[in-house]
Amino acid sequence: MKKSLNLLGGLLLVPVTAYVAAMAAESKLGTFVDFQTLAMAVGVTVVVVAILHFIIKLPKFWAGAMVIGILISPYVQFLVGKVNIFLTDPPNLRPSVSVPEIRVAMGDLIFVNDQNQEITVLPASGVKTLYPGENIVNLGQLNIPAGTYKSGKMSIKNMEVDMKVDLAKEAELAYSQFEKMFKPLIPADMPAAALAQLPNETDIKARIKAGMKDYINRQAIEPYLPSFIKIKSLANDGQIIRMTLATQIDLPPLPIAFPYPTGTGGPDIVLDITLNEIGLPVGIIPIIKLPPGAPQINIPDLTPKLGDLKIPNDFGLPQNVLDQIKAEVTAAVTKGETLRQQLENKQPLN
Repeated sequence: MKKSLNLLGGLLLVPVTAYVAAMAAESKLGTFVDFQTLAMAVGVTVVVVAILHFIIKLPKFWAGAMVIGILISPYVQFLVGKVNIFLTDPPNLRPSVSVPEIRVAMGDLIFVNDQNQEITVLPASGVKTLYPGENIVNLGQLNIPAGTYKSGKMSIKNMEVDMKVDLAKEAELAYSQFEKMFKPLIPADMPAAALAQLPNETDIKARIKAGMKDYINRQAIEPYLPSFIKIKSLANDGQIIRMTLATQIDLPPLPIAFPYPTGTGGPDIVLDITLNEIGLPVGIIPIIKLPPGAPQINIPDLTPKLGDLKIPNDFGLPQNVLDQIKAEVTAAVTKGETLRQQLENKQPLN
């Protein structure tokens, strides 16, 4: 009799433990734990049940059932939890550029069922703030009634991107470009008197920085922006350029035909707001988040046309500074060639 009760208790402990752990993750995280966290949870459970086994003689079968319950809890969460949708933005910026925050207000998320009924599964949110590389914002749980769905639609009511450009760091990057353009023009045997006429590195960086101060402005940036992205503000103190971009985007229909027979469960969705190296928005990539160990599902960029706009990845170099430095380098090289010929012909130096 006791053995039968132990067996029955163990069989019940598996789904109960899995459900409790799944709901705890759903409540705390709103999504599935990653593999590392799951492994840690299993390890802690093994230690706890081992202690309970020695202290209160917890049956080994029950202990094993609790460990198995923790192990399968993400998959139970996939079956009975809610679909959550998140915003994220892992940064991939130039060293001179930083994006302190992104503020996003999403419109209604609407699914269209097989009867062509539009069902709002996630009402429009208030403003959510992203700190790139630091946080992930949960927009909320989707309330999807049981049924079959054939498409969806969503919009960004407003998105503002705060950018900062450090002109000293940008001058360093621009100088690297300058070196690649002009260093090959300077002969290795250029006489010292001509080398002395070349502008030095410190002078070039200072001139590039001064040129960048006037070069990076509304008139230089706006021609590269699509019509739905506006410069809300731009301030330039000669050291840091602070700019806020604002946009409203109606996303194309979502390719999400799927049956949803129970009205519960499913993967979570992460919307990766993609910025290019200088902080300009270039895409929104959905990521389907599944329990650890499940295969990855790729979904196309929701804003593929942004990639066709040839939005620049750098600020370029101020042309007036380039022309001036090129003229000085060319003059020094010409003088060096003259001096070298005079030395070869043993003529008096001018």
